[in-house]
Amino acid sequence: MRYTHGERMSRSNSLLTSEDRTLLLKVSSLLEEILETLDILEDEDTMKSIREAEEDVKTGRVRSYDEFIKELQQSGEV
Repeated sequence: MRYTHGERMSRSNSLLTSEDRTLLLKVSSLLEEILETLDILEDEDTMKSIREAEEDVKTGRVRSYDEFIKELQQSGEV
């Protein structure tokens, strides 16, 4: 259906259904996540930090959440 200049579609005759809008929002969100991931992958410092953190986990250089909070409290940061 084509509309001439000045005509408007009523809400009941819209091009997109509610399901279409929901799907578009999901696709938009996924695309945003992909762009954020690409930004991270392109950032050399961030990728270096991630690799170092993964190595820390592999070698056991980690502490529990409770230990971490205790250290923050002792240092006055929390």
